[in-house]
Amino acid sequence: MTFEINIKDKALIFISSLQKHDRERLKEAILILKEDPIPIKSLDIAKLKGEKNKYRIRKGKFRIVYEVMWEQKLILIHRVDFRGDAYD
Repeated sequence: MTFEINIKDKALIFISSLQKHDRERLKEAILILKEDPIPIKSLDIAKLKGEKNKYRIRKGKFRIVYEVMWEQKLILIHRVDFRGDAYD
């Protein structure tokens, strides 16, 4: 089951501002979501409290906040940011 991935503009701007090796690490994590929207075995993922289908990926000092839209087979990346700023 393959999912489509959409990244909000603000998250895309943040990713593009990073150094190449950081961009590659985040890209790898995001691409894993295409085949497995909740890859608990391969990534550090947690469901966000109070949210129905929102999760966060912890990748070093970065956090990726995303939502799984099961019926549309869509992953929406809401936010990519540093650890302290990702949940504002």
